[in-house]
Amino acid sequence: MPQYGFHLNIANCIGCRACEAACAQEYDLPPGVLRRRILTHEWESAGKPVRRYVSMACNHCTNPGCLNACPVKRYVKDAATGIVHIKPSKSEDPVNGVDCIGCRRCEAACPYGAPQFDAELGIMDKCTGCLHRINSTTLPQEKRIPACVLTCSSRALNWGDVATDLTDGGKYGDAKKTIGTTPDIADPKYTDPNIRFSNKRW
Repeated sequence: MPQYGFHLNIANCIGCRACEAACAQEYDLPPGVLRRRILTHEWESAGKPVRRYVSMACNHCTNPGCLNACPVKRYVKDAATGIVHIKPSKSEDPVNGVDCIGCRRCEAACPYGAPQFDAELGIMDKCTGCLHRINSTTLPQEKRIPACVLTCSSRALNWGDVATDLTDGGKYGDAKKTIGTTPDIADPKYTDPNIRFSNKRW
C-alpha cells in the first residue's frame, strides 16, 4: 500500500495559523473544532526564552490508534494513499455509512490529539488528508494536495509519498520521525505516524 504523509520544517513555521484557517474553511468547521492546529512550545535555553511552532493534524499512522479503538469501525485507511479517513454517515450513505456514537475512544487512543469532539453534533471529527482534493479530477494537479499545505506561505508544511518524498535526505532534506529536542511529540513506535520533521530553514 502506498503511504502519504506530512513533512514539517519547524524552522520555517512562523505560527501564522494560515493552515488552521484553510482547514476550517475547507470543511466549514464549527468553532472549537480544529482538524489542524498550531502547537506553541516555549522553554528556556541558556537563560534565554525559546519559542517554537509545530503544525499538527492527523498523522495518518501506519497502525492508527483511532481506527483500532473505534467500536463502530468508522475509520478506514485508503488503499491508494494510506490516508486514514472517515466513512460517511448513514444519512449520506445508507448502505456503507457508519454513524459515530460519540464514545470518544478514538480521542483517548490517539497520542497526537488528532480526533476532535464536535460538541454541537456529538460526534468525532479529524483531518482526512483532504482526500477529496487528492482524488479530484477537476482541480489542477498542483492543487491536489491538502488545503493546509496549499496555503502555507512559508513552505513549512509539505505533503508527499513517505517512501520517496519523505525519506531522510529526500525531496525535503532531513526527515526525522521526532522533532529531536524537548519538548517532543509522542514516541512514534506506538502507531508509526506518517509525519516527518526537519529543522533547517530553506
